[in-house]
Amino acid sequence: MPRLSQREFRRLVPAVRAMLKESDAVALGSLSRVRARRKSDGSEVTVADRRAERVLRHLLRALWPGDAVVGEEYGGRITPRGRCWLVDPIDGTSSYVLGLPMFGSLLSLLIDGEPVFGCIHLPALRETTFAATGHGCWYSHAGARPRRVHVGAPRRLSQAKVGMTCVKERSWFDQPGGPQAARLARRVGRLRMVGDCVQYALLCRGTLDAAVDPFMKPWDIGALVPCVLEAGGSISDLQGETARILERTSIVAASSVRLRREICSAARER
Repeated sequence: MPRLSQREFRRLVPAVRAMLKESDAVALGSLSRVRARRKSDGSEVTVADRRAERVLRHLLRALWPGDAVVGEEYGGRITPRGRCWLVDPIDGTSSYVLGLPMFGSLLSLLIDGEPVFGCIHLPALRETTFAATGHGCWYSHAGARPRRVHVGAPRRLSQAKVGMTCVKERSWFDQPGGPQAARLARRVGRLRMVGDCVQYALLCRGTLDAAVDPFMKPWDIGALVPCVLEAGGSISDLQGETARILERTSIVAASSVRLRREICSAARER
């Protein structure tokens, strides 16, 4: 399994935080003052999404000119060998357009196709969760010194606090993954429609016991994997598959393998 050295990790973190400060200026400067439009795949996009991604792409290429970059708005190709960055400039565009603080920026580094570093950055909440394989998961609020975080104690599904992406429109239930998520909702101890990357940051520090999203892309997933795993959690898709995680179209992350499997089982039941 590829990983960063301790020296690489220590150098990477301040560089990433400086880059995200630049993209924050774009996102926060337009918060609740932009309108979303539909892309060809049906997802929403704003001018701020595209501006923020251009900022991050420029800064990444300036620091690491040999690295590939793949982003939600300007595409690219994930390289099976070498280093590749995945960028989602504004994850949670629906909340962003409404002026709600429940959105974030996702940045991850792949080495030979495997996520080795991930950052879940929540600009409006001034929170950052980041992790690298073998180096733990860390949380910082308002620029304070990062502290290491872990998932909460194991719980059964009937007692678990589970976050799920919000239902944005009726067609949500007609897409693969939508019906499974709806079935799961009836089995959860306490369900919270947190949405998008925010719920995974909450899972990593034990506030939630699990987080579920039935519709995902590689740039949504890359940053979550190191954070969840290094915090002590478990991650798969709704079918329970853990291999080739970036190719999955749904995500289940939980504080334990047992809870994750229970979630996957409940989602499959008729």
